[in-house]
Amino acid sequence: MKRIVFLLLAAFLFLFSCSLGEETESSFLSFEAAPSIAIVTPGSGQTYEKGGILRVQAEGRNVKHIQLTFSSGDLTLTVEEEGNSISHTFDTYQFTEGATITVIGFGGRDQYGYEMQAVQTVQILGPREKLFQDMFALAYKNFHDPYYYHAPAQEDWDRGVCKNFVMRMFDTFKDAYAMKEYPDLPLHMPLNNSKVNCAPYDYGVEWRIETAADGDPFEIAASFRYDNSLSKEENMANCRAVLESVQTGDFFQMAGNYYYGNGPHSLLFIADYDPVTDEVHWTDSNMKNDNVNGYHWGYMQYDAVRTAEWFVNAICMKNRGCTLYRLRDDLFIK
Repeated sequence: MKRIVFLLLAAFLFLFSCSLGEETESSFLSFEAAPSIAIVTPGSGQTYEKGGILRVQAEGRNVKHIQLTFSSGDLTLTVEEEGNSISHTFDTYQFTEGATITVIGFGGRDQYGYEMQAVQTVQILGPREKLFQDMFALAYKNFHDPYYYHAPAQEDWDRGVCKNFVMRMFDTFKDAYAMKEYPDLPLHMPLNNSKVNCAPYDYGVEWRIETAADGDPFEIAASFRYDNSLSKEENMANCRAVLESVQTGDFFQMAGNYYYGNGPHSLLFIADYDPVTDEVHWTDSNMKNDNVNGYHWGYMQYDAVRTAEWFVNAICMKNRGCTLYRLRDDLFIK
C-alpha cells in the first residue's frame, strides 16, 4: 500500500514539474500587440478645402512609423513619418478629380516574424461631385422645411417658382467654385431664354444662350425639339434619347403638358437614368401646386420618380421640347 501511495505521489510531482516547466518556458515568448490606424481628417464625403489644399491627419496605436499616400488620376504622392501619428497638407489647387487617401501604420512583428500593418483609406470627392452632394442635401433639407415645401409661386420673384428653386440650389454654393479654363470668372446659371428667342417653340424649352467665357459652367448634354417633318414615333424616339442620357446632377428645362401643369418647368435630376425600371429621380418645386386665397402656391418634391415614358408623353408634341444641362467637368475649389 505504501508503495502505491509513493508511486502516486511521485507521478503527481512529475506532472506538476512538467506543467511548471511549460509555463516557465512560455513566459519567455513575447508577442507585440497588433497595430491600428485611424484617419482623423478628412472624412468620407469631403472634398478639397478652400484655397486648393487637402489636410490629412492620422493617428495609430502600436505603430512605429506611418506611410501616407495621395492618389488622384495619374498622380501619386507618398509621405512617411516615424512615430504613431502623421500630419501633412497636400497642394490640390485647381484639382478637378477626386482622390484616394491611403494610410498604412507599421507595427512590430507577429509570432511568425512578419511585420504587422494596419491600413485605412478614405475617398475624396471631386469638386463637381461635392457640389452635387451639397445641392441634394440642401434640397432634402428644404423639402422638410415648411417655408420651402409649400411656397408662393405666382410672381417671378416667388421662392416657389421652379426656376428660382433650381437657381437657388446652384447659387448657394457657386461662389466656392471656378472653371479651370476661366479661373477668374464668377459662375452663374443663365436665366430662361425669352419667348421671342424660343420661337417657334414655346417659352421654357431652353435657357439663354451663353458660353463658358460668359461665366456659364453648363453645357448642353442633350436636347429635343418637336420636328414636324418627322413622324410622331420618330419624335418620341428622339425625345426618349434625351431622358435616357440623364446623369446625376443634370438640370432639365422643358416645355410640356404634364399631369400637374401645362407650360415651362425646371428641375434637378438626383440620379442617373435607370434602364431597368425606365425611371428618373429628381427634385423640384411647383410641378405640383394649388391656390391659397387666390394666389398660386407650389409644392416642393424630393426624390420624385417617373418613367422616361411619362416625360416623353408630356413633352413630345408640336412646339414643345426640352434641354438637358450638365455642369462642366473642370470645376475646382477656389
